[in-house]
Amino acid sequence: MPVKLLPVPYFIQPTAVTCQSTCLKMMSVYLEREIVLQSTGAEAISIAQIWSEVNSGPGRPSAVLNAHANFKWWLERRFSGLRFEYTTWSNEADAAKAITQSIDLRMPVLASVSHERVAGHIVLVVGYEGYQPRMSSIGFQLVVHDPYGRFDPLLDSQLYGGRRMTGALSLTSGGELGPGQQVRVPISALGRRRSGDASAGTFFLLAPRRA
Repeated sequence: MPVKLLPVPYFIQPTAVTCQSTCLKMMSVYLEREIVLQSTGAEAISIAQIWSEVNSGPGRPSAVLNAHANFKWWLERRFSGLRFEYTTWSNEADAAKAITQSIDLRMPVLASVSHERVAGHIVLVVGYEGYQPRMSSIGFQLVVHDPYGRFDPLLDSQLYGGRRMTGALSLTSGGELGPGQQVRVPISALGRRRSGDASAGTFFLLAPRRA
């Protein structure tokens, strides 16, 4: 089946709590290279510095640790010529349409997920394959950069957490190789689905748009 894939660089999260800032790094480097075509400092800023700005930067809209509103705020400050849409969906078909439309516009999608291994995690959708609107979802998969490795239980892999560095390699282009790069998952993996999660069944998505 045809694959739609954006050239988003992959980075491995350096600590157990920096999935959000690692995904913001991936997105911002891609936007700098492929969309705005000018330097915004994305190449130089460290993942640790992004984490610090998101969680303690002056002017951030929320004092809550890792608040989604702060992700949007951080991106908007760096990319003033773009706008960033934060949307929620309760239906898989609607979420799939929103994600694939964003990829078709050459824009990756930040997704907030939960599952049996984690109460909260952030991944970046960079492509899809086999999507046919209003038709069977058989063969439809999303292509995801997961900075923590092959973490989703649906992948049936142990290459996550402490093993997320397995086969890791730094690239001359500025990105990295790791087991969480371009993993294929179903649409269900992009939502909140942990038992007891008050937001179970909901998809939380953040995507850039041209202003």
